[in-house]
Amino acid sequence: MILDRVTRFLTAPEVDSFDDLALAAFAWQFERIEAYRRLCERRGATQETVRDWRQVPPVPAAAYKTMTLAAAPAIEVFRSSGTTGERQSEHHQPFPDLYRQVIDASFPPFCLPFTAPGGKLPILSLVPSREQLPDSSLSFMADHVLARWGSPESATTFGPRGVEATKARSWAAARQREGRPVLILATAFALAQWLDALERLGLRFRLPPGTVLFETGGFKGRTTELSRQELLARVQTWLGVPSESVVREYGMTELTSQCYTRSLLGGDPDLFVAPHWVRVRVLDPETLEEAPAGSPGLLAVFDLANLGSAVHLLTEDLGVADGDGFRLLGRAAGAELRGCSLVVEELRA
Repeated sequence: MILDRVTRFLTAPEVDSFDDLALAAFAWQFERIEAYRRLCERRGATQETVRDWRQVPPVPAAAYKTMTLAAAPAIEVFRSSGTTGERQSEHHQPFPDLYRQVIDASFPPFCLPFTAPGGKLPILSLVPSREQLPDSSLSFMADHVLARWGSPESATTFGPRGVEATKARSWAAARQREGRPVLILATAFALAQWLDALERLGLRFRLPPGTVLFETGGFKGRTTELSRQELLARVQTWLGVPSESVVREYGMTELTSQCYTRSLLGGDPDLFVAPHWVRVRVLDPETLEEAPAGSPGLLAVFDLANLGSAVHLLTEDLGVADGDGFRLLGRAAGAELRGCSLVVEELRA
């Protein structure tokens, strides 16, 4: 079965071919998602004609806001946070165990301190728990990371009003005294909220060497957005964590896999790379053809682990390809999403 092949590929890429798996995953979804099949047929993209994964028609992320795209009955339904008045995306996920296996295969190489390979370590999560947000894919991930790698000292300090700054402060003070490296999970918004609280008190921490900060998301809901440089400078000032110990994650509700920066490996802190079961391309927003090298465009992600919905996803994020990775430029404006909108209309037809 294709699910078994993809699962094996996560940890043993030598046993199969990405190209073969991509075509098999496309054929599987073509047979099971009626709206997607109709879209593909109108474009002449069928199991007989598609010979390369790049020819698989991508599904715009916006389609998840108005349609149920599911190749099998859902066990979990993840919803995006969205902004006020914006319709939420819904990812009907039939394979949550595959999601867990994706985290197990990709999170440690990029995010776990080398001082505790494969072991447990104190983790502070500034991400809402699943109990608080049961339909959040990020909360699903954070809870799994805590259960899989968190030591008994781990804690979640995010409450109904946001970061519980006093609890987070007490946790950090205890870990600083112990001298053990820690892992902090945070959205950029929650991290900035905690740093604001520390700054108001004039309280500076020097977390132990080897500490890693996992940072994801933007500043949704925050009136003032920090630049990347400002955020890293404040992390250094108030937590004592250098920029080379901050790992950025790129993920979204509509995807199962994540991309990371190679910060802990001495790589460019702003260059995202994908795991071996994911391919990322940059497409021209108007034509949806591959953009010339060095030109910005919409990110298209082919994620084999997104087997339950759409393995080829067209995001609403702008980026530029760089070597074996990509740089994130931000969200696309309305005019830049014209190509996406036309595909969504085709799916609805």
